[in-house]
Amino acid sequence: MLDFGIIAEEKTADYTTKFLTELVPGEEISGEIVIGEFKTLPMGKREVAEFYVIITDHKNREKWVCEFTTPYHPETDNINGEKGGLFYTFIDSLTHVINKTPEIWKDNYSVNFNQFRKTVNEYITNVTIKTVPPVNTDAKSVNLEIIDAEYKTESKKKVPVTIYDLAEEDPIILMGYARLRSKGDRITVKNISFELKSLLDDVKITEDAYRQALKKLKTVDKTD
Repeated sequence: MLDFGIIAEEKTADYTTKFLTELVPGEEISGEIVIGEFKTLPMGKREVAEFYVIITDHKNREKWVCEFTTPYHPETDNINGEKGGLFYTFIDSLTHVINKTPEIWKDNYSVNFNQFRKTVNEYITNVTIKTVPPVNTDAKSVNLEIIDAEYKTESKKKVPVTIYDLAEEDPIILMGYARLRSKGDRITVKNISFELKSLLDDVKITEDAYRQALKKLKTVDKTD
């Protein structure tokens, strides 16, 4: 049988999708955690970052989709967790459980999103979250406090060996990959790098995302 690169569809249709707004204080949810990519949105004179944390409970066949919106600083690619907010409670309890830092460790958190997402997705396998009342009474959802987590000291991901492998795990490289395919150009490290520079010049990706993608491309054989 010849391998035409057809990817088997993930069987997720039988999972019930639920949202953060459906949770009330005092509940607990557990499952596999994945952090999605973020997009920026204008809010007044500043930008905010919007991203999703997905908790998949394989035992009960449920997926919890939790939307986070945080202040964003494009010059550093950092997001902020302001004391008492949803992201603050999440990151503060996460570092408390994993790194044994004190609770309410900082007055606020400045977090490099790419590193945060990479570490969670590669090293943390499952979490247990307790829902707690928001500090802001106008908030539309509860806060999420991590009370337990399973993690590995080595990445749970396989090491990518081809450009295709990298594109599967990195949405920035996937953008360059897709542009090359749409033009019918040969997909090589050099050509992908040119496409990423074009995306950067068009302000479709950030400087930090561009540098991180180039760093990952260096792990692939230049003849690929």
